[in-house]
Amino acid sequence: MPYWILLLIVLLGLTSPTTAIERPGVEFKIFQFPPNAIPRIDGDTADWNLVPPGYAIGTDQLRDTVGNQSLNPKDLDVRVRLGWVKGLNRLYFLYEAYDDYWDFSRSDLHNDIFEVVVDGDLSGGPFIKQMHPYKALNVWDAHFLFHGVHAQNYHIFTPAEGKDWAMVWGCQPWIKELPWANAAYSHQLKPGGSGR
Repeated sequence: MPYWILLLIVLLGLTSPTTAIERPGVEFKIFQFPPNAIPRIDGDTADWNLVPPGYAIGTDQLRDTVGNQSLNPKDLDVRVRLGWVKGLNRLYFLYEAYDDYWDFSRSDLHNDIFEVVVDGDLSGGPFIKQMHPYKALNVWDAHFLFHGVHAQNYHIFTPAEGKDWAMVWGCQPWIKELPWANAAYSHQLKPGGSGR
C-alpha cells in the first residue's frame, strides 16, 4: 500500500457562486458528498473512495506560480480532490503527493507546502502587500489593509511536524483554527527521503 499524505481543510464563509475564472476554459470539478457521507478529518482516505477519478486534479494541471517552471512528476507528483456538502458552507481537500525529497525537518516556515488561495468573492488580483497598488503606504499599513483581505491564503505544510499545520498570510490567522478549518495527516515519511 503506498504511503500518502492526507490533508482535509474545512473552510467556512464561501458562499459566492463562481462566475469568473483565472484560467478561461479550465474547469475543476468539486465532488458533492451526500449528507450521510461527509468526509471525516482523521487521516484516513477511505471517505474519498466514492469520488470518481475525473474529480482529481493532477500535477499536469497545476503550475509553479513562483519560479514559473514546468513541473516534473518524477520530482513531485500531486493529486488533489475537492469536495463539499450541500447546505454546509465548507470545502474539503484531499492532498496526496509523491516527492523525491521531502523537506520538513526544520521548525520554522521552511517546508514543502501545498498552497490554497480562496477568493470567495472573485475579486481577483494581487493580495499580498508587496503588490499593493498604492506604493506610498508603509509596509505595515499595506500588510493590514491588503494582505489576505481579498482572498484567504493557506500555506499548508506537507507534512507539518512539530509546528502548526498551516501558515496563513494576512491579518486573519484565526481562519486556520476550529471551527473555521481543520487538518489531519497520515504518512510514514522521513525528512530528506522520498515517498508517497
